[in-house]
Amino acid sequence: MDDCFVILLISIGTLLLLLPEMTTEGIRFIDALFTSTSACCVTGLTVIETGTDFTFKGQFVIMLLIQIGGINIVCFATYLASSYRGNSLHYQSVMKEMLSTSLHGTKSLIKEIFLYTLIIELIGSFALFLHYNHNHFYSESVLQNIFLSVFHTIAAFNNAGFSIIEGGMTAPLFRMDHYVQYIIALLIFLGGIGFIAIADIFNNIHNSNTKKGLWHRLQVMTKLSIKVSLFLVFAGALSFFIFEFNNASAGTGFSDRICTALFASISCRTAGFATIDNSLFSTPTILIFIILMFIGASPSSTGGGIKTTTFYIIIKSAIATIKGKKQVTIYNRSIAFNYVDRSYTIVLFTLSLIFAGIVVISISDPQFTLQEIVYEAVSAIGTVGLTLGITPHLSLIGKLTLILLMFVGRITVLTLALSVARKTMYTNYSLARTNINI
Repeated sequence: MDDCFVILLISIGTLLLLLPEMTTEGIRFIDALFTSTSACCVTGLTVIETGTDFTFKGQFVIMLLIQIGGINIVCFATYLASSYRGNSLHYQSVMKEMLSTSLHGTKSLIKEIFLYTLIIELIGSFALFLHYNHNHFYSESVLQNIFLSVFHTIAAFNNAGFSIIEGGMTAPLFRMDHYVQYIIALLIFLGGIGFIAIADIFNNIHNSNTKKGLWHRLQVMTKLSIKVSLFLVFAGALSFFIFEFNNASAGTGFSDRICTALFASISCRTAGFATIDNSLFSTPTILIFIILMFIGASPSSTGGGIKTTTFYIIIKSAIATIKGKKQVTIYNRSIAFNYVDRSYTIVLFTLSLIFAGIVVISISDPQFTLQEIVYEAVSAIGTVGLTLGITPHLSLIGKLTLILLMFVGRITVLTLALSVARKTMYTNYSLARTNINI
């Protein structure tokens, strides 16, 4: 159901972007389709410059596509789960599993998601507007400063690396502005930990009826999302700080190195904003960024990737196997092995798609290096939006491949959930076992 909605949204967005008043000099169909897909799938990969090639109307359409695409996988699907007639129990069961809520809690949850999204985006927009309008960094027009603030807030919270400034965040307007970078980074982080975690945090802040601290009152899922996300952020930032100290960050002050490292680590997992041209990075940094893009954000979030929980479960499963344990545990709770099986399935499925995409692009665009193609493919399927600079120069086949990867990367979670929730045939017998060498 959600994949049909995404296809419809992409189609509408493509048709709107093809209208003459949306661009300054017109746009080809493949570029309109690519831009619409990237916006709806909250990726951020672009084949033409958003800030110069699109008019205000075009930029406004892109902003709406980002907003709708960012929350549809949770909000729209949850709404269907709670109101769809005929097979309502089936879809509500899917949402119960995805969102960790009761069958009767989906309607209230969607209201919370909309409310918290509105609150966070209003605060983010206001914080950016005060800065832009006070310093006149962008324009002396209040309305233009408002639009700039709202656009980048929506793009950041929905983890889509679009910018209406020429050059994106590598432009002087952003590059050395630590205030803006930290605000954007915080919005990216909040959008990446998931709506369920945000709702859990807000609810426990408002309803502190016990003497337990906030952390102890949070759900296991929320703790895991925050814990793994913070670990990946600081691990990525430390790696960036070390490997780019005398490379991309050379010649800058210590505070700028810290800010750039944190921002790059937070953004590369799923947002796609970049304050430094990624093609300047050293090979170790690029490899680490590929891993972070592959892992991505947390479940029920605006981000993509295999998800932080999937990554954590696989690591814990491997450790349990090495230690000879029969259970995978977290916070003194055991994880059912069907979740472990699904985690490995998601990883294998994603790796297979990445490999297929790499093969196709390497055939259609042999002029690019393997490193550039791998970076592009992982960025697309992880709905990240980072690039080493080859996106606008891809062939038709290359662009179509990325479109497919972005689409699949966006709807995979719900699609797998639907397949898991389908009726399973149980049998009262088992086949004889055999042993295979590993």
